[in-house]
Amino acid sequence: MSEKKSNRRKAIDCKLIEESSSNPGYFKYMITIQDIDGSISQQPAYGVDMQDAIKRLVRTENAEKVVKIVERKQQFFLMALFAVCIIIPLIGGYNSTENKNWWMMLPLATIIIIFISFGILDSYRSEKK
Repeated sequence: MSEKKSNRRKAIDCKLIEESSSNPGYFKYMITIQDIDGSISQQPAYGVDMQDAIKRLVRTENAEKVVKIVERKQQFFLMALFAVCIIIPLIGGYNSTENKNWWMMLPLATIIIIFISFGILDSYRSEKK
């Protein structure tokens, strides 16, 4: 029979290490995890029982994934916010009859250029890793 390759991570072993001295009623477990690629790693987890410890470990890993996504999308939100800060005064300056306030847009345009250049540099740096 051929062995099915799983496309999920799974806990293959969990051992009780010790009772927590700082938090009575909680225990430390060492969980052995098999990744998708077949590699095996160990992670410490804490909980009232083994099921609680595994649940907390999964919740922590999911929270870390969300934080990574938010950090990646944060630049786009800030750039959109600064673009709005540029567009609204630009429309107001364009519609004014005097049309002498165009130079006030230069600092805002500089901020946008700086954000774009930092975004390009950050993506270039993350590709090298």
